[in-house]
Amino acid sequence: MAQDDISYWLVKRGQNVGLEAAKKLAAQSRLGWYIAPRIGKKYSVGKITAGEKSKRQFLMDDAGKVLTFDSVEDARKFLREELNISVAQVFEI
Repeated sequence: MAQDDISYWLVKRGQNVGLEAAKKLAAQSRLGWYIAPRIGKKYSVGKITAGEKSKRQFLMDDAGKVLTFDSVEDARKFLREELNISVAQVFEI
């Protein structure tokens, strides 16, 4: 899947990407993954789409809530072990 196709697929899906979809996506696209701070000293994991208007998609759990981690290292471990993503941008907002 070309990067433009991936961006289109993500934009069509909205901001919710479940774990199974994320695994498929990660197998085809290793770039654009990120870790971002959330309210309550938690961190989320997501993917940025490329294109005219960049958008962020967040990984969701089975209940439809944003998947969060207690630390950046926990989020990195998840990306590495579950999605086989070794490099992710860490946002410090």
